[in-house]
Amino acid sequence: MSLKNEFIIKSAIYVAIGISIVSIYISNVSSQNNLLYLNIANISLLIIILLAYYKDLKKHIIINSIYDTQTKLYNRQYFLAELATTYERAIRYNSPLCILMISIKNLDKFTSKEKKIILKAVGASMLTHTRQSDIVCRYDEDKIAMLLPMTDYINASIAKDRLRNYLLNLNIEEINTTLKYDFTIVQNHEEESADEFLVRCIEATLVDIV
Repeated sequence: MSLKNEFIIKSAIYVAIGISIVSIYISNVSSQNNLLYLNIANISLLIIILLAYYKDLKKHIIINSIYDTQTKLYNRQYFLAELATTYERAIRYNSPLCILMISIKNLDKFTSKEKKIILKAVGASMLTHTRQSDIVCRYDEDKIAMLLPMTDYINASIAKDRLRNYLLNLNIEEINTTLKYDFTIVQNHEEESADEFLVRCIEATLVDIV
């Protein structure tokens, strides 16, 4: 079930409970002796429902603000925010930092439905075969970007080879073709900013097919 559908169902449940409370209140309003207790019970229950609804709404907003709905990876906005803080940390502690950019070749040749299937499968594979410390996002329509903290070019290349093996052997039953990918690795330089680091990586994807 998608996050959107789950949220809609929960919202409907909250509304239904709220309506039930109001109905109970109306049916019992004629009883003056129980009116005060009924009001207190209804108000208390309504507050609990509203708090639960607010908690789910807040969770829904947060999830949609940092995740890509098709791949379940982080979105570009979150990646850029993490790049800024992670890059600053790498410079401060003189530690290596790499970006691995993975481009899905010829994605535009597939139908909209096939693209969704491909992106979902690629996203699931990336989540399964990357470290918890790696920040993996859907950077563009056909690009997955990975931020690799404490990782130099050599170790990033090892990670690239491992991921390439998994992705090339990815079996998507609904897609009767073998997907192809381009891989680009860029390591940070002390004399550049985080934005310049990212620009250098994007430029490298245009010329560097690994």
